[in-house]
Amino acid sequence: MKQGKRSLIFGLILLALGAPQIFAQGDSAEHTRKGVELGKNKKYAEAAEEFGLAIKADPQDTKHYLNRGKALKAAGKLSEADKDFSKVIEMKPGAPYGFAERGKVKVAQKNFDGAIEDLDKAIDLNEDDIDSYRYRGFAHVSKNEFEKAIEDYSKVLADKASDGQALERRGFAYRSLKQYDKAIEDFTKLITASPKDAEAYRRRGYAYSLSGENAKALEDYRKVLELKPGDADATTRIKSVEARKPAADAGASSAAGAVSPAPGGAPAHSAPAPSPR
Repeated sequence: MKQGKRSLIFGLILLALGAPQIFAQGDSAEHTRKGVELGKNKKYAEAAEEFGLAIKADPQDTKHYLNRGKALKAAGKLSEADKDFSKVIEMKPGAPYGFAERGKVKVAQKNFDGAIEDLDKAIDLNEDDIDSYRYRGFAHVSKNEFEKAIEDYSKVLADKASDGQALERRGFAYRSLKQYDKAIEDFTKLITASPKDAEAYRRRGYAYSLSGENAKALEDYRKVLELKPGDADATTRIKSVEARKPAADAGASSAAGAVSPAPGGAPAHSAPAPSPR
């Protein structure tokens, strides 16, 4: 009888010791659920708090640090997000997602060398991570490493040929290398995918202007005005190209040999550079 009592008491102690762990895991799931819902509603700071509670309940699960890091990044708290992704890397150094997410944070912080280092590692661990190529491509563009950027955006476009962001940025890289035909090709694909995108016409018009195809440049700039009536930049570009054409004609026919701007001369304002996501 005494032995039976002792066994019962011992069993209750084991149950009591085991209960907190079971409760904590269930609690982390509930906090995660709440955090995801808050994130969907763009309440990123509150979502980060819920994911923080999930970490307290179950500190060995890397997904909680990953979730909180993403919420903090969306809330603009980049340094704190960096710490969470670094924790993921510390806990799982062979997993690509910690490096991928920290690399994206470094892009946002304009630490492009650090971003490339992390994204290189993420791609080494998972060569199918298209998003890492996209962010690394932007880091390369930002460092004027246009050939490398073209390689990365070509990888993105191999996955989805109509990806507008990749077409825009690869076109920008080609234009920066003075490969105007390839830039025009990318911007044309962008226009085909989004025929109401005034910026795509502006970018292609600028590439035409730089390549000396003034008539086509004018056509694109006028299309910008059609889509965005009163656009001051397009108006300035049209005046610049129109002024260039008669000057070039005069230079060809005048015995005085009047000097005109080179066909590749930039208009008053350069086309906008791509920006991160």
